[in-house]
Order: sequence, then structure tokens, then C-alpha cells
Amino acid sequence: MATLSPSTELISVSIRLMQEADLVEARGIFRVAFGTFLGVPAPEAFAADREYIFTRWRANPQAALVAEVNGAVAGSNFAAHWGSFGFFGPLTVRPELWNQHIAQKLLGPTLDLFEKWGVREAGLFTFAHSPKHLGLYQKFGFWPRFLTAIMSKGVTVREAPSIKYSALKEGEQNQALSACRELTGAIFDGLDVTSEIRSVMNQNLGETVLVWGGDLLDGFAVCHVGEGTEAGRNNCYIKFAAVRPGPGAEDRFEHLLDASEGLAAERGLQRIEAGVNLNRRQAYRQMLRRGFRIDFQGVAMHRPDAPAYNRPDAFVVDDWR
Repeated sequence: MATLSPSTELISVSIRLMQEADLVEARGIFRVAFGTFLGVPAPEAFAADREYIFTRWRANPQAALVAEVNGAVAGSNFAAHWGSFGFFGPLTVRPELWNQHIAQKLLGPTLDLFEKWGVREAGLFTFAHSPKHLGLYQKFGFWPRFLTAIMSKGVTVREAPSIKYSALKEGEQNQALSACRELTGAIFDGLDVTSEIRSVMNQNLGETVLVWGGDLLDGFAVCHVGEGTEAGRNNCYIKFAAVRPGPGAEDRFEHLLDASEGLAAERGLQRIEAGVNLNRRQAYRQMLRRGFRIDFQGVAMHRPDAPAYNRPDAFVVDDWR
């Protein structure tokens, strides 16, 4: 997501890969940019219990970009490579430099990364009420489609059958990754989120829960847990979850949500958060029946103007933030 507002004359901007030395500055810009746009009383403290910048850079330093003005970091963007699908964000710029075309300068190299990776479709999550955001991304071929709801509920399920990825031996982990890749590929050809599973494992951000039906993987959920992750204090955040499509998908989705909530209870967390695109209407309605309620919403923008895996029959949880 980008932030936009009045500023002064146009300036010279250079784009490069983010370095470790940039992380603290980039995180500060992220917080003050979103905090300012959203009208938070202390913008520099926005999402202080959550981490997006350090974790995404560590996951893939070659997919993190910095905009520089006069040798100083002015903004940043992160690209995510999920096989045949990609998305980007958070895209942030210093508030005093809004309207200087810095976001546009960051987007060109971001799309170059998608081209390099062979991404077939791409997307982003942004503010549905902001004409400037929609206009910016439309210039680069992204078009608004359905809203995406960020939902949450209190943790009530205490335990549910599942297997934890971290508890598997190396060979079993490789088999599990293959099964996850096969499952997502059945939803959208080439979709592959195993990089998220590895990132959560390698950075100790949470856990991936696996629900099996005999020899077949019924579903899996990549979960961030607690402070210093994308979840935040006392929260479990489902970064991505999906179940095998076809007959019985609704029951498999219920079992997977049970397993995710059971993980949250096991870790002593009070709240579980998840995003779902509203064109995945079966999954959305099932989450409402389960007690999830909308905290806020944004709009999913797609390049090209096609649904990707945001379809009524897709039991998938994610939000492209």
C-alpha cells in the first residue's frame, strides 16, 4: 500500500535493493506513513507490536526495494513471489515527500521482478476509499475488484487434530512442502506459498499446521503468532491457509480453522485474525458463521483484470497486505 498527500516540487529519486543497514529507517517510514494517512495520534507508534519490514527482508532480500533521495531512504516496497502469482507491499513513502512520484519510481522495478519470476498474475491490497491509491495502481495495470475483509474473533477452540510442520523430520518436511504445493496448484495453477512456510520456520515467526485426510493433505495454514511478527501482541494471524478443492471442501475448511485456532490457544493467544477476499464468498460466509467479524477492509487490485484465485469456490485465507 502506498501513502499520498500534498508536497512540494519534484525531486530526483534513485531505486536500489534494500540493505540490512536500511531496515530501522524503513520500518520508521512504514510506521509514520501509515499512521499519518490513517490519522493515528502518534504515527511513529503505528503497529508497534507488529513486524513487517525486518521479516520480509529476511525472507527475500532480493525482493526488497528502497527509494533514495539525496542519499537518504525516502521509501520502500516489498514483492512476494508465490509461484505463478505475486503481490507487493507494504509500499511506503515519507509523508513530507508524498506526491513526488516516489511510489511510481518504486513500482517500475517491482514489476520487473514479477517479469523476472515469470509471474502470470499479480495483485495488491490497498485503501478502498482512496481515489489516489486506485489511480496510482491503475497506471500500472492493476484494477480494483472485490473487497478483502480483515476479520478476527476470540479464541475459543482449545485443541484440534493437526500436524505441526516444525515437528516433522527433514524428509517429512520436504514431502509436506510438495503436498502443499500440489494443493495450491489445484486451486490456481502454479500457486506456491512454500516460501512463506520456510520463512515462518526459519525466522521462528509461528507455525504451519497441516491437516491430513489419510494420504492426502486436506489443508494447511501458515500462522504468525505474537508480538514481533505480522500477528502482533496476543494475536494469531493466518498469513495463508487453503484446503483441497472439490467435494467436502467446506468440512475441510472448518477443520483447518479449528486447527489454526487450536494453535492460538496452545500458544496462549487471545485473538485470531485472518483476511478473506469477498469473492471467496463460501469461505467468507463460513467464517462469519464461525464468529469472525470484520475489523477493517480494503480492495484487492489485480493485474490483469482477472480473478486469479479469488473465486467463490476457493477456500483460501490471505489478504495481500
